[in-house]
Amino acid sequence: MDPEQRVAKALEDAQGILARHVEPGPRDCEQTINNLLDVLDDEAVVQALKDWKVEKPTKEQVDELKRLSAIARMPDESEIVTSREEAEARIRDLNDKARME
Repeated sequence: MDPEQRVAKALEDAQGILARHVEPGPRDCEQTINNLLDVLDDEAVVQALKDWKVEKPTKEQVDELKRLSAIARMPDESEIVTSREEAEARIRDLNDKARME
């Protein structure tokens, strides 16, 4: 399951828990909170949310990585960069190496 799907499922599950809590009849607030914690504080959901929030590299960054890799005579690793922050760091490194060539 990709991060977006995992987060969406957790939200749907949490909404279901809250919907049951507001229905007429007796309520167990402690059980509701425990059920919400089971869904939202799950390690896989927390990690999925972190992964989902990471901003992917822009097309311009990927193109710049490819261009600089060729100039610096380094392997093209543009396809394995996972975030904009990582792309910027690699672009800086490649710029330094390209200047040396």
